[in-house]
Amino acid sequence: MDISTINSTQVNQNNNFIGAELVDVDLVKEATSSDTTAPCAKEFLDAKFPLAKGSHKNACSYVVYYSQLLIFMADGSQTGLRFPKQFVALTGHKSEPTAILLRDRGTHVELSFDRKQPNRDRDLANIKDIQLEGHDYWISLINIENTATVAAMHSREFTAKDGSEYLVKSQS
Repeated sequence: MDISTINSTQVNQNNNFIGAELVDVDLVKEATSSDTTAPCAKEFLDAKFPLAKGSHKNACSYVVYYSQLLIFMADGSQTGLRFPKQFVALTGHKSEPTAILLRDRGTHVELSFDRKQPNRDRDLANIKDIQLEGHDYWISLINIENTATVAAMHSREFTAKDGSEYLVKSQS
C-alpha cells in the first residue's frame, strides 16, 4: 500500500483528518526492520498529541489518574497531554491500560501496549502498536507490513475517562 505524504496546508484545510505529513514509508520500513518503534510514529504523537513537557519518545509509562492521562518519563518526571481533552478512553485497568484512545478533530488514534512480553529494548512504554482511524479501517503506524491487510474497521469498545462505555463505531 502506498502511503502518500500530505503537506500541512492540506491538513489545515480539512479539519476532519489528522495529517500524516510524518509518514515516510521507507523510513517506517527501516525503523520496523531495525526492531524499534517507528520514530515517525512517536513524532506523529508529538505533533498531534503534544505533551505538556517532553516527548512521547521518552515516555516509559502511560496511566490514567482519575480522568487524566499521566505519562511517566524515562528521567523520572511525569507530565500530561498539553491538551488533556484529547485523551478520551482506555481499555484495561487505569494503572496498566492495554490501550489508550486519543482523539484529534474527530479522528481517533489508539496506542496499544503489550506488558506481558516487555520490549524495553524496542520501546520504553511497551507500545505494541499505534493505529490511526481511517474511513473504513485502522492504519498501523508501527507495523507497516500489516497496513495493507488491516481488516475493515469493526466497532471497538473502550471505557471513557468518566467510566462510561465509549464505542468507536464502524464507518461502513
